[in-house]
Amino acid sequence: MSRNGGAAGGLSRRARAIEVSPTVAMAQRAATLKVQGRRILDFSVGEPDQATPSHIVAAAVAALHAGKTRYTPAAGLPELRAAIAKRYEEDDDVSFTPAEVAVAIGGKQALYLACQALVDRGDEVVIPTPHWPTFAECVRLAGGKPVLVQAREANAFKVTARAIGRAITSRTKAVILNTPSNPTGAVVDAADLLALAEMAQRRHFTILYDDTYARLGFGAAGETGLRAAREVAGDRLVVIGTASKTYCMTGWRIGWILGPKWLVDACAALVSHSTQCPATFAQWAAVEALTGRQDVVRALAEEYRRRRDFVHTAVAAVPGVTCVRPEGGFYLFLNLKAHLSRRVPTTLAIGSRLLEEQGVALVPGEGFGAPGYARLSFARPMDELRDGVARIASFLGGLRS
Repeated sequence: MSRNGGAAGGLSRRARAIEVSPTVAMAQRAATLKVQGRRILDFSVGEPDQATPSHIVAAAVAALHAGKTRYTPAAGLPELRAAIAKRYEEDDDVSFTPAEVAVAIGGKQALYLACQALVDRGDEVVIPTPHWPTFAECVRLAGGKPVLVQAREANAFKVTARAIGRAITSRTKAVILNTPSNPTGAVVDAADLLALAEMAQRRHFTILYDDTYARLGFGAAGETGLRAAREVAGDRLVVIGTASKTYCMTGWRIGWILGPKWLVDACAALVSHSTQCPATFAQWAAVEALTGRQDVVRALAEEYRRRRDFVHTAVAAVPGVTCVRPEGGFYLFLNLKAHLSRRVPTTLAIGSRLLEEQGVALVPGEGFGAPGYARLSFARPMDELRDGVARIASFLGGLRS
C-alpha cells in the first residue's frame, strides 16, 4: 500500500474530481451485455452509424503509402489549416486565415485546449444547460467555475442572449455555445448570436462557439449568423469544430480551433508538450474531407432528417412522453418525468432498467444537468429505431400499469 492510502489516495484532487461521462458509462454497460450475447439496441453513443466515405479513406491510405507518417507541426498540417479556413469561408462566409487555425485530436481536445489557454482559477464560464458534460469538466480542469443557465422545454430549449446576459458578471471569462445542441438539438438564432457577440465586446468575455453538428441542421440553408458575429466580436469569437460527425470520422480524431493568432499559438504550445500532433495520415484524410466533394454531407443531413421525422413522431405518440423536435444533430431529448415514481425515482433508474429488461440503451438526463429526461441518439438504422421505440413504449407502459 502506498503512503498516500492506496492507489486512489495517490491521485491528485483534479483527477479525483473528474466525473465519468454518462454516455460512456451507458455505452460500456451496453457493450458488456452484447458480449454476453444479448441483442442491445444502443442509442447512447453519439456517432454516425455510416462508414467514413471511401474517398476520405483512400486519401489516408495514399498518405500512408507515400510515407506521410512523421510528425507534423503542433498546430497541424499547413494544408489542413488552410482547408479548414476555406471550408468556413465557403459554408459560413466567415474569414479566418490559416494562421488563425489550430488542429486538435478531435473536438474534445480542441475545447480542452481553448479552456486551458483562456481560463484561470476562479474565472466563470457560462454554459447553457441541458449541456454536454465535457463542457463543464473542461472548465473545472482549467480551474474555472461553470455557471449553468437553464434552457427550458417550454421554449424548445432555445438559448437566448437575454438569459445569458443575466448570468454575466465581472468574473465571466467565456460563454460556451453549442449549436445545434447536444443533447436537445436546439439552434441558437442568428439574432441572439449577434446580440451575444455585441455583449462579448462590451463586457469583455470570449464566445466559445462549438459547431460540431452545424452541417447536420434541418432548417432551410441560409445565414447562420457566424459572419456577423465574427465582424462584431472579432477576437472574442472562437470556433471549436470537428470532422467527427459531419464526415463520419469519429475515430480519426480530427478537430480544430479557429480564433485569434495569440490563442491559436497558445493552443499549439500546449499540444507541443502533450500530444505533439494528431495522426498525420488522419490529417491528410481530413484535407480530403474538407476540400473534396460535399454531397456526402448533404446526403448525411438528409438521412438524419428522415430519421428525425420518424422517431420524433413515434416517440411523441408514447403516452406520458414529451419531446421537442430537434433542429439539428441526431438526438431526441425525451421528457420522462411522468413515469417517475417511488419504484423508479430517477431517469438513472429508468435507464438502467430499460437496458437490463428491454435491451435499449439511452443516456439519462442527469448527466446533462437535466434529471427527468433521457437522450436518444437516432444515428442508428431505421429498423433499430422502430424496434427501439416499440420497446421503450412497452417498458414505460409497464411502469404506468
